[in-house]
Amino acid sequence: MSDPLLSLASDRIITPDGIQRGYLHIKQGQIVGLDNSPRGQVVDYQHAMLMPGFVDIHVHGWGRGSFAWKGERHSLQAMSRDLVNAGVTAWLATSATQPDAFLLESLTTAADWIAHAKAEDGAEAVGIHMEGPFINAKYSGMQRKESIQHPSIEGFECYQQAARGHIRLMTLAPELPDALPLIRHLRRTGVTVSAGHTDATFDETTRAIEAGLCHFTHAFSAMRGLHHREPGVVGALMYHQDTFAEVAKQSGITLRPEVFDILYRLKKDRRLVMVSDCLGYVDFPEGFEFHHYLRQETFRIRHHLLEITDRHGNIRTVSPDDWADVCTLEMSFLDSVKNVVDRLEDSWVSVAQIACLNPAILAGVEQRKGSLTPGKDADILVLDEALDLEAVWCRGVLQPLAK
Repeated sequence: MSDPLLSLASDRIITPDGIQRGYLHIKQGQIVGLDNSPRGQVVDYQHAMLMPGFVDIHVHGWGRGSFAWKGERHSLQAMSRDLVNAGVTAWLATSATQPDAFLLESLTTAADWIAHAKAEDGAEAVGIHMEGPFINAKYSGMQRKESIQHPSIEGFECYQQAARGHIRLMTLAPELPDALPLIRHLRRTGVTVSAGHTDATFDETTRAIEAGLCHFTHAFSAMRGLHHREPGVVGALMYHQDTFAEVAKQSGITLRPEVFDILYRLKKDRRLVMVSDCLGYVDFPEGFEFHHYLRQETFRIRHHLLEITDRHGNIRTVSPDDWADVCTLEMSFLDSVKNVVDRLEDSWVSVAQIACLNPAILAGVEQRKGSLTPGKDADILVLDEALDLEAVWCRGVLQPLAK
């Protein structure tokens, strides 16, 4: 028996052409039309808003999974399941600068998950984002300095072979020796190149853009800042209008709201990209400990529980089985969007560009992700009057939401 035709009814459907009313038709996991005629089984969302699912191209972990620190199948499975609760329907499994053996094994594991996960498993991992290991130690941030490597085409191809071609995005420091040949190679092979964890000058960054670099990872963070005589990486990302720039979760901690607004005025909807850059604390390895210099908290895993010590020495414990606590450890993608939507030029239409279509373009999946357009996957968020998730559809499958 073939899949039934579904018609999702709403007076507020966010499309690239603006807000429309009518029926969004779904069949066999894809959007097949948008018009004023109900067909097949009607699902009434008249009271709600329909918009494309968020595409998170920079997420190390979320909820009960941490791909970058565990690299295991269960971590990817947990992320796919939990990300739908943040409004994310497609994502890039994002690595970190880790020991080489761990990276190779985790890339192979991610390739298996990408190849075999089904719509029923939740948000779709559409590829891999490698953040490092070709970065500058001066701006390593929370990356592991001892695992940093020199850029090389041969080194990248070793990773791409382990990933079976699924690396879609790479963050690197363009000023490092041999970075430019690698950037050209990545561009030729269809991998998006982004500058991050970098001490490049304005001129070095410009040469990298000429070689094929087109994106900037967590803009302003972990990069050489703007100076009036040496504009640096920040100056380059602001000056070169056709480059994309991503901003991590908008909690007010990573970027002041005014800084977000400055970047948005320069990049507009066409080139700004929202990501989460979340970590998935509760799935860190047993015994792992790190200090979050922005939050002024220390995280450690002890006896499979997460211990968080604040700057005053107070300790609280979070169990991975307690979703009510886990889901508040890091700001969700949807909550980040809520913090900026009123400052965008076209409200939720702008959100659909910077949080859905632009990241889909950088991930190389814009032909099937990023907008409520016929022919694309039925990745749909249903937001109620309070702008909370009422329902999430991934590739035409209604997803269970955690309570």
